[in-house]
This record gives sequence, structure tokens and C-alpha cells, in this order.
Amino acid sequence: MENLVEISRILVLVDYSEYSISACRYALNIANKANASLAIFHAFHSPAYDLLEMTGNKSTQNRLWDEVTAKLLQVEEKNLEVFLKKVFEQKEWKGFLLSNIGKIIKPGLAKDEIQKYANEYEPNLVIMGIKGKDKRDNSILGNTTEIAIKKLKYPVLAVPHNYTFAPENTVEKMLFLTEYDESDFMSIKGLMDFARLMNLSIFCLHIGSKAGKWEKLKMSGLSNYFKSTYKDIQVDCDILTFEGNILQAIDSFINNNDISIISLTTRKRNLLEKIVKPRSTNPLPYQLNIPLLVFHS
Repeated sequence: MENLVEISRILVLVDYSEYSISACRYALNIANKANASLAIFHAFHSPAYDLLEMTGNKSTQNRLWDEVTAKLLQVEEKNLEVFLKKVFEQKEWKGFLLSNIGKIIKPGLAKDEIQKYANEYEPNLVIMGIKGKDKRDNSILGNTTEIAIKKLKYPVLAVPHNYTFAPENTVEKMLFLTEYDESDFMSIKGLMDFARLMNLSIFCLHIGSKAGKWEKLKMSGLSNYFKSTYKDIQVDCDILTFEGNILQAIDSFINNNDISIISLTTRKRNLLEKIVKPRSTNPLPYQLNIPLLVFHS
């Protein structure tokens, strides 16, 4: 598993949407603090590729493939430049070296090309916007964002398009959802590195229907671990009991404690599914308005 021991390479997945601008802004903010390089990645697919199978022999297909790809690449390169001009208008761009930004465009299905390039680039962090152009009614994330969170072996940070960027030097708070399992401890090093870099304090929270003796004992042990190992970062540990809708319980905690980012591991499959893909029949649809940082177990 890849943790955020040192953020030197950030991969930003874009689709030229407003959501992607938010992702780039957050990425630039992190890159400025960490002195990291950015790789701006876009994958494109055209129905023309599928039609090539119907045209002539193999050599003809290969020639047409090259011609179609070359023309589409020219269009996509222009689109990326237009998109980056919008990014460079953002205040986070000031002071960042152009030479520290790589621009990568790949033909093919996004879900496949993203995974291929990520394994080649080996980023310390992947950043993308929540709800891209392929958004679905029953998901608060776009399809590509869901796939990246579940499939990539690197930490993924999903940034909502309507996220309010806090002023510099403002101490923000991160909510880390724990179930006391091994995957949590595997993620804590990366979590604390990120918190230290972004000047975050942490709420470590376990969510359950009751706060029994065993739950309190485990939380006490986790709290002592934080205090002894990470003395320079403020960490508050607690147990949240709720009745009814777990997402409403999380929302209330976020609002009542001014949380600005939420983090968990993919081991919490049920909770992750509830957060990123709540049922459309929910009378109060859950909206994620703060970034979601997911570690992989």
C-alpha cells in the first residue's frame, strides 16, 4: 500500500469540467506546500474507435486508427490548454513553476488509461473532482471517480466543485472514521503526514449504535497511541452513537465541528458505499461538500 510519506508527485485527473478546476486548485495548494510536481492527466475515447473494426483489413484499420487518434489528440491538446488557462487564473497558481507541471493525454477508456498511467507514474496522491461530466443520479461521485477510489492503490482525494477554499493560515479539521482494524493503523502514517503538511487537527471518530465498554477501551488505546506517537498534531478521539440515518449523523458531526475534510480506508466498504453512493430513495439526499481522502487497505 502506498502512503503519503512524502508528497513529491501528485496526479490530477481532469475532464475539463468546473469540478476539475476545483481539483486542480486543491492540488496546486498541496503542491505549493510540499514542493511537489503535478501531472495533469486526461483520457479520451471516441466512438470512431469502435467503427474502425468495420473497415477493411488489419493494415487499413491500423492506418485509420493512427489518423483518427492524431486528429483527436490535436483537439484534446487544444482543449487542455484552454482548461489550463482557467486553472492559471486561480490564486493557487501564483508562484508555482510551469516546469513542475506535466500534461498527459491518453486515448482510450478513462478507467483503463488512468490505472495504467498511475502505475507508471506512481504518485503519492491522486486528486480529482467530485461529479465529472459522467455524473449519475444515484451517486455523489462521477463514475470515473468511484472507479479510481476503489481500484487505484494510491491515496485518492476527491474534491467537490463547490468546496469553499479556506484562507491561508486557517487551521482546519479533518475527520478520520475508524473501525479499529489493521487497515486504519496502516493508513495513520499517511494521514498524519497529510495533516502535518496541511496544518490540520484531527477528529478520530468511531460510529456505532452504542458506546459500550469494549468500544470505549479500544478508542482509549487509539487515543493514547496518537498522543505518544504524534505529539505535534492535535487529535481528538470520540465515539458517535446514532439512531436512524448514518449519513445524517456524519453530516451533523461535520457541521457541528467545522470539519473541512473527511478520510477513511477502503476496508470500510459498507461505509464507503453509503457515503459515495447513497440510495436515491433517501428522503434527504446526502451531499458531500468537503473533500474525501481515501486510503487503500
